[in-house]
Amino acid sequence: MTYGPIIISLISCVISLFAFIRNSKADTKKDAGQMTEIMVKLNVIDENVKEVKSDMKDSRADVERVKERLIIAEESLKSAHKRIDELSKREDI
Repeated sequence: MTYGPIIISLISCVISLFAFIRNSKADTKKDAGQMTEIMVKLNVIDENVKEVKSDMKDSRADVERVKERLIIAEESLKSAHKRIDELSKREDI
């Protein structure tokens, strides 16, 4: 009985096993690198969303201030119209 083919088969299996282990480690490192990149991008997106929310809050405050000023201006305009109408009526008499 010859042991040559059996030894060659065993050596092939061992080499294949080492190659598989090596490749799986490389894949794990690659996956870890990709996950790190994704996490960094997610953090950037999170920061941008927070910034947009802050800008929106500031914009809402600005709109509220403009509303208040508009109400005051409209009240002043009504008052001015009343005075103008009163002056017009006085001149008509």
